[in-house]
Amino acid sequence: MKRMVWAVAARLVAATMMLAASAGSAMADWTWVSTFGPQVDGVTGTGSSTVFFNETAKTIRVQFSYSGLTGNPTVGHIHAASTSPPYAFSNPNPVPALGFGVSGGAPGWSSSTPGPSGSYDRTFDVSSLSAAAPTWGTGFKNAHAGLTIDQLNAKFVEYMNTGKAYINIHTASYNNGEIAGFFTVVTPEPGHWALLASGFAFSVGRVWRRKRQAKVVASRETQTA
Repeated sequence: MKRMVWAVAARLVAATMMLAASAGSAMADWTWVSTFGPQVDGVTGTGSSTVFFNETAKTIRVQFSYSGLTGNPTVGHIHAASTSPPYAFSNPNPVPALGFGVSGGAPGWSSSTPGPSGSYDRTFDVSSLSAAAPTWGTGFKNAHAGLTIDQLNAKFVEYMNTGKAYINIHTASYNNGEIAGFFTVVTPEPGHWALLASGFAFSVGRVWRRKRQAKVVASRETQTA
């Protein structure tokens, strides 16, 4: 019985560790989400966004959808990083890290002339400080002068994970941004998988010990009956 319990435990722990390896092979596939709301009083636009960062490939995919703007988008950005709590869109207004322009055929937008409702989907190359567009904004790189590309990418992850970065969409009526939302992280850090595996092994061991103790007690009761 003991061998069977631990054999099952070993298989499950191994499976958990394999899952950990696949999930954390790139420190990797970070995912953040945000919900658009008013950046200024009186607007009613809504939407949501998801950002994926593959640290191995050094790419960032930005997806969002929106509706209810007062006019066509003129540009959009991910701003990083607000540095003074409480973190707010204008406290201070940080430089754009990534930009979503509408000129040149509006690459990434759902229409060549984005309207008050629409979507966006584009992948950015953050493999080097001199990568061709779309890549890190000049202001973001200048604000972190002296960092290597890996350090700059890590700084972005830090900002996104600590609620210091937000996405917004600008319109002609609101050229500083009409709707916006701060990001929250939804992908667990790789270390969490190892913790899960070790915690599972501990739980299985504890269950086995309880069963063993119960058998010992039952055996003693039978002998004294």
